[in-house]
Order: sequence, then C-alpha cells, then structure tokens
Amino acid sequence: MHSIKKFNLTDGTFIRYTEQGSGQPLLLLHTIRNRIEYSDQLLPYLTKKFKVYVIDLPGHGDSPINKKTNYDQKFMTESIVSFIEELNLKNLTIAGESIGAVLAATVAIKIPTRIKKIFCFNAYDYDKRFAQGAMRGNFAATFLLFHVSLPLGLGVFFAKLESFPTLWMIFRGGVHKKSAIKAEYIKLLCTSTKKPGFIYHERNVFQNHISWLNNGSLYQGLKTPVNLIYGESDWAKQDEKLNTMKALGLNSFHTMKETGHFSFLESSYQVSEIIINQ
Repeated sequence: MHSIKKFNLTDGTFIRYTEQGSGQPLLLLHTIRNRIEYSDQLLPYLTKKFKVYVIDLPGHGDSPINKKTNYDQKFMTESIVSFIEELNLKNLTIAGESIGAVLAATVAIKIPTRIKKIFCFNAYDYDKRFAQGAMRGNFAATFLLFHVSLPLGLGVFFAKLESFPTLWMIFRGGVHKKSAIKAEYIKLLCTSTKKPGFIYHERNVFQNHISWLNNGSLYQGLKTPVNLIYGESDWAKQDEKLNTMKALGLNSFHTMKETGHFSFLESSYQVSEIIINQ
C-alpha cells in the first residue's frame, strides 16, 4: 500500500488519500460504506496509464467523523472540489461508483474546466427512502437497513448490530459472483464500526438520500463528456437506468456482464479496460 496522505476539510476533519502511478490524473470515488481500499484491485491496471488519486469520501474508512456535519451530496461535492483545486489537478478524469458516480457528475458541473471526462458506474441516484436501492440486494440487507432507518434509539440499536456476518451478507447482495466478496476486505470494513461517530455518519448519509436523487436538477448543467456503465445485476431498475441516461444527456449506456453493484471489487479488469479505452 502506498503512503496515506491527509487532506483537511472545512469541518475540521480530514480525508485520507493516496497518489500513485504516472500520466494524466485520474480520481477514483467509492460507494457508500466503502473506503479508499475499495479501488485496490483497479490500481495494477490503471497506474500504468494514469497518476491515480484515491480518496476516502468524507467520514468513510479511517477518515474521522464530525457529528455536527451533514454528510449530504452538497458537502461531499464541495469537499472533493476543494481537494481537486488544492492539488491543482487539471485535465482530470473521474471514475466513480454508486454515489461516487453521482459525485463525478456534480463535481464536473462545479469545476468543468478542470475535468476532462467522467465515468459513472452504477449511479446510485434513485432512492426515494432510506437505503431503498441497497435493500434490494437480499433479505439480510432489507432486514438490517430497514431497522437501521428507524427513528432515534431503535435505529441506533440496530446500527450497532453491524458486524462481520451482517456486512458479509449485505455485500454479497451487491455482487453477481459471490466469491468477489473477500473476508479480508469485510474485516477491514468492520474496523470502521469502532470509529467515534460511525453510527451517526452511516445513518446520516442514508438519511440524506434526497440530495442524491435524480429529480431533474441533479445533473443540470453537465457539459463534461460522460460514460455511463451498469452491472447487469446492479440494484437499479431499467427505468431508473434510463432516467439517469437521459438526465446525463446520453443515448445509451454500457452493461457489464456478470457484474452487480460493486463492480470495482467484482469486475476490476473490465472496469479498468473501460476507463483506459474510452
């Protein structure tokens, strides 16, 4: 693992990031409940062509949480824009998965002159209620996330039940090939549960689902070239995929065979080929 650096945020916390490889800059953005290491399997391919920047989204991974911060799309977008501007990244490609895909677009809208192109993998922009899409994965995801969504004490109680077995089952509901979910990675994700403010952060991100919703204005003003990609077993329904495609100003999207929502974990070679060759 390359050395971890820190980038300070406006709320007094920081996000971890790494930079490795050489060439044109590429920024990778992960999904809800993931972390910087989510992109590890992509790096052997991408670092041959790009200087790759990988970040923890605010409050994710081993990056700290501020319980006074509202972790909505606006805050995350502004945090990434600040990161790009502070590092003076130009001619930048962004590839994001899930909410990372949404952020690729919202960041490009904010600073279009710095962004060359974006890749939106499995855009998570259709929740009309708490964790609606993630609950589609399997029974474990439906049961646990519904109860985590409950108000106050009840929701917090069920959030505290998050552990290796529950996370293992939830993540397996996000892939086509179950073997793509490795025990070592789930153990790494479990380390976040011991972090101060973890339950507040997880519930707050999902409670802000409306800020990620493709409601006609989310992608307004996007001029950057964009590629939209879905796993054939992604949680998004066909009408949701088509709505995102139209909102991004596209006539088509690419489908990855035998791939679910967590394509960076499950189909890393396919993902890398798309980024490299488009």
